Amino acid sequence: MMMHRVSKGRVRRWLACGLVLSMTSGLGAEPPGLEVGLAVREITPEVPIRLAGYAGRNRPADRVDHPLVVQAMALRNAADNRFVFVALDNCEVSRAFMEPVLRELARRHEVPPGAVAVVSSHTHSAPVIEATLIDMAQPSADERQRIQQYSGRLRDTLVEVVGAALADLQPAALEYGLGRATFAMNRRVYKGDRVVFGDNPDGPVDWDVPVLRVKGADGATRAIVFGYACHGTSVRSGDDWYVVSGEYMGYARQHLEELHPGTMAIYLTGMGADSDPSPRGLLVHARRHGVELAGAILTVLNGPMRPVRGTMKTAYAEVELPLVDPPGRDRLEADAQSADVHIRQRAQAYLKRLDAGEPLPRAVPLPVSILRFGDDLTFIVMGGEVVVDYARQFKRLLANDNPWPVGYAYEVPCYIPTARLIKEGGYESDSSMIYYGFYGPFQTSVEDKLVSCVTAMATDLRTP
Repeated sequence: MMMHRVSKGRVRRWLACGLVLSMTSGLGAEPPGLEVGLAVREITPEVPIRLAGYAGRNRPADRVDHPLVVQAMALRNAADNRFVFVALDNCEVSRAFMEPVLRELARRHEVPPGAVAVVSSHTHSAPVIEATLIDMAQPSADERQRIQQYSGRLRDTLVEVVGAALADLQPAALEYGLGRATFAMNRRVYKGDRVVFGDNPDGPVDWDVPVLRVKGADGATRAIVFGYACHGTSVRSGDDWYVVSGEYMGYARQHLEELHPGTMAIYLTGMGADSDPSPRGLLVHARRHGVELAGAILTVLNGPMRPVRGTMKTAYAEVELPLVDPPGRDRLEADAQSADVHIRQRAQAYLKRLDAGEPLPRAVPLPVSILRFGDDLTFIVMGGEVVVDYARQFKRLLANDNPWPVGYAYEVPCYIPTARLIKEGGYESDSSMIYYGFYGPFQTSVEDKLVSCVTAMATDLRTP
């Protein structure tokens, strides 16, 4: 694989991003020569099994309403640079969960760091997996064993589906369009000096529905890639709360594939960590949102779409996001006696590190990548639960690059708030850190670090 030469000035600009891991591109004079490979595997669990995303559930799921899948879309340019999107029907994955998967993929396929981006759909109706918010659910010993077994099968399937997509590479053409769906609602409601959950019709949202059509050499549609910036939380009450499903994005995918037989519909989650579907509550709400989203996509597909002809270039880095100073031992020992099991477990983990002579976390590394197709389309791919302010900024700052923001990629260490949210407080910037095992919040400088890193990477990829 050819590695792009990085200038000294470029390296200095990228130092603000933290550790620069890799940067690849095609040569400036080469034709696009794009190839795309596709693969899909089913990952529906056997029930009963614990579902991820809520601390309030008190029992395992006992029914499956909608099958879960993992899909891979591999892309390769004429210089043999590869990038693989893996669309996963799950709430999220952690670095610890992904490490053995990425090691095996590097061994088998020689993919460099950042070349495989697992994008979790963030459905809250999929199983808990190992090393990923497992203590949020407080599973029993028997439930932990089921989680372990499912996680092992899922890791094997992730390796398998990426390999199958790489083996399927064939000439392709891309077309891009933009639709709109309006069920995402900002969920941060202001009550005096507090921020609580609710529906805030005046809060920021991202209603864009980006759509990418992938055609084969014969002109037939092979894949429909789409995105939306909203939590997978349509289902959150009653017996439906204990049902396995792909949530609204899974139902949208199902509608598209039924109307386009032989075509794979692939969902890439947007940056909407502070948005919830509205209305919400039951499976019927998820189905309705899925119909609305599918309708927006079909409108784009049935109209004129722009060809994506630019040469594929990629860049990858990890950004060190600084936390506020960790608490002292007195605070940790007090928290270790808390009646809240999640606060207690977080404090106990910190005390264990102190007693072992290990440093306490002072920063969180966050994967960030850019996948650019000339001036036609630019994917901004970021780990974590990224709030909508980032999507809106990137669309404004990089408007000429036709940006497509993607969150929940690579891994989810925690929520990724902006300076505004950090100052306001609330779940996304503060209390959610309990479940992720960090004492927060972040320092307000994280926003400048991330925006500067993304804009520098995108700017550098404009040049040959």
